[in-house]
Amino acid sequence: MSGPLEPALVGVATVDITPPVGSLMAGFAVRVAPSAGVHDPLLATAVAVSHGDSASVIVSADLISLDMGDAAEIGRRIAEDLGIPAGSVAVTVSHTHGGPKVKALGFGAQRDEKYVESGFAGIVNAGRRAWKARRSAWMRSGVAYLDSVAHNRRGTEVIDPTVFAIQWTDDAGAPIVTIFSHACHPVTLGPDNLSITADWPGAARRHVREAVGGEVMFVQGCCGQINTGHLATDSFSAEPAPKRTFAEADAIGARVGDGVSRALRAADPVPVVDVVATSRRVWLPTRPAPDASTLREWARAWKLEAAAKSGPRRALLEVWSEWALYWRDRPSPGGLEVPVSVHWWGGFGIVMLPGEPFVEFALDLRNALRRPDLLVMGYTGGVPGYIPLREADYAAGGYEIEMAYRSSRLFSGPYTPDAGRILYEAALDLARERVAGRPVGLRRVP
Repeated sequence: MSGPLEPALVGVATVDITPPVGSLMAGFAVRVAPSAGVHDPLLATAVAVSHGDSASVIVSADLISLDMGDAAEIGRRIAEDLGIPAGSVAVTVSHTHGGPKVKALGFGAQRDEKYVESGFAGIVNAGRRAWKARRSAWMRSGVAYLDSVAHNRRGTEVIDPTVFAIQWTDDAGAPIVTIFSHACHPVTLGPDNLSITADWPGAARRHVREAVGGEVMFVQGCCGQINTGHLATDSFSAEPAPKRTFAEADAIGARVGDGVSRALRAADPVPVVDVVATSRRVWLPTRPAPDASTLREWARAWKLEAAAKSGPRRALLEVWSEWALYWRDRPSPGGLEVPVSVHWWGGFGIVMLPGEPFVEFALDLRNALRRPDLLVMGYTGGVPGYIPLREADYAAGGYEIEMAYRSSRLFSGPYTPDAGRILYEAALDLARERVAGRPVGLRRVP
């Protein structure tokens, strides 16, 4: 006869990582002016969960992206401070396009290393403080349907209408932290915006905090081609757009916040009898760059066009020229190695993917595992570009396939059409280890 269920230990901490006014902003190649103000703070929130000898730490930061090396180093620092394996720590970002430039592997203006040092230290500090704040906690989770926020900018109707809500409560039933997710690009504000902002996830956090209390953490879903209702190329202009306002971001945040409340009303208890964290690295192939003469001609043409332009378009062309000249005399790497993680809090599964995975990753993984409650996150462990799953998306081209890769030194060309399937199969296999009941190797923590 089994004894009473033992609670997990859960801690949460939030650290302000807002950059100073005047810092360079990330998110749009056509936006070259520095930030002129702060509309709402950028936060790093960590949730640390342990049960017996096993642990899981997830840290979510209001940044557009992280280089994979930086994400790994932040995770390593947290794990080292806590005395747990690095594979037990996942570092993710909200993907706000209203935050600072923090990637070192891009082109154009370089990041502010002083801010990077302080911002990354804040993320590490959130993980450290969450671990120290652990106390007895009980978990419940629920989902709600919301189809009025996300739009597929590639012209199909496919979105992920799920709002996830996971809540940890103390022994008295009071909320410790509510974790929520809804897959949609935080690009309500466009290139004309010069105010630091967490965009709609920040607004949604405020609404959830006011509704339920306790700490709140947002984690981004698989929203590679999903945004709030405009084309990717609409962001090639710095002209104001009527729907890309702070009022709209708050309205979207309110709708998502309402979805979280509905999900919590429908939430069921989740017995957490163990905590498991697993990870692996996967090689994703990329296409080689064109030959040197082609790259030289592209760079020349883009530079000539840039010279005849001014403002946003010129900035975009200059980034593309830098990319062509960078790869002109370098061998193509053939691909890159990316991380995949799966954490389990009892029977609740969290699949964490790198890059900007297209929405089909989440839909197909839930279907294949017959787990409609499976939380599938993107933007975790670094953001190495857009990753479509369907070969048809590669064939269709478009911004995500034909242009976006030119902003990073990682890519001599886009991913090959089988890259998405390789990532998907790795994530599926890692998740199936638990679903099938096979041992996954609990890792001992102090």
